[in-house]
Amino acid sequence: MARRRALIAGGGLGGLTAALALSRRGWEVCVFEQAATLEPVAAGISLWPNGLRALDQLGVGDAVRAAGQSPGPGGVRRPDGSWLVRNDLSAAVQERFGEPLVLLHRAELADIIVRALPFGVVQAATRVLGVHPGGEGTPATLITEHGEGDADLVVAADGIRSTMRSFLFPNEAPTVGQVDAVGYSSWRMVAPNPGNLPEDGTGFETWGPEGRRFAVMPLKHNRLYCYAIATETNAEVGSPLDRLHQHFGDWHEPIPAILAGLHEEDVMHHAVEDLHPGLPAFHRGRVAIIGDAAHAMTPDLGQGGGMALEDAVVLGSLAGEGKIGDGYVSVPIPGVLEDFSRMRLPRTSMVARRSRRMGRLSSSAPYAAQVMAARMVNVLPGRPAARSLTSIVDWRPPELPPADPPPSTAC
Repeated sequence: MARRRALIAGGGLGGLTAALALSRRGWEVCVFEQAATLEPVAAGISLWPNGLRALDQLGVGDAVRAAGQSPGPGGVRRPDGSWLVRNDLSAAVQERFGEPLVLLHRAELADIIVRALPFGVVQAATRVLGVHPGGEGTPATLITEHGEGDADLVVAADGIRSTMRSFLFPNEAPTVGQVDAVGYSSWRMVAPNPGNLPEDGTGFETWGPEGRRFAVMPLKHNRLYCYAIATETNAEVGSPLDRLHQHFGDWHEPIPAILAGLHEEDVMHHAVEDLHPGLPAFHRGRVAIIGDAAHAMTPDLGQGGGMALEDAVVLGSLAGEGKIGDGYVSVPIPGVLEDFSRMRLPRTSMVARRSRRMGRLSSSAPYAAQVMAARMVNVLPGRPAARSLTSIVDWRPPELPPADPPPSTAC
């Protein structure tokens, strides 16, 4: 049975889930990843109901729920450990949207997705050099360091510093799709529970002066996913772990104990960046742009991964049957990708704007004003945090048909 072919640049969350969506529709897929292995970053991920619904359409939602953990009651604390807000956000999300938050290690999420793909789909240690986007009647051509390949569809999922994006929008640079530093840094790490934090799912986020925040979220197997944010200047010295100690080492327990158990290789540190201004479209010819390559956003709403999952399901829904022959209809890909841009660009732009705004407020607003706002939220009736996220979290994916048996061979 002949099948349509999709080539995917990037083996991160967006690229892998796009491969899974297309494979389930009967496409022949191949993912090119420049890293030598698919070992994900040492970080966790929070999956909101919109992301979980996308994973359900990909056939892996239940496996992800089983691997993850929903956070228990928690809230916001001061650096001395006293509570500003006590809440149970996951329960509020469950009550409003029918699904809780789910936290898990990114490596576990990637492993679940890879195991659902046909064997041999991912080609590691392969750098993508460029693309010819093709058009109606002309295939797209993906150029890698090992040669060129034609495809009915190419997916650019190669991250915030996308090589593909620069090929697809050369005339617009530097007016669109620019990587923009938003003025603060982030640290991410998965650490063992130092023993002084309950294993019941209780987590917290601590707010301090000068835009400093430290969050602790329990994972399964007695591990913690932690992230921290601080505004830094060029005068900061020391390694990322040293600077974590400088910013947060005198805060309440268990933060010092968590830091004491870390090694340099456990800590990922980055200046927080997004794409600003964004792209005018998420396609060119037969190339779709998804995930951070299309709409990288700040981490302040925890929706970067969720938007990539949504992209994959929408693309799989629009791309149609992968089989070719009598009884199968092959949709025209250039027209389909126009629909993809029209469906995804307004939504992801809205989420990116809200995330950037939230980050700006948390990093630059006076600490006294943040404390006052937290106290006001704490006395409001109902579930204000969950309600405020309705336009983002209450997204419903298109339904994908039952999975088509994948090809016996992949790339």
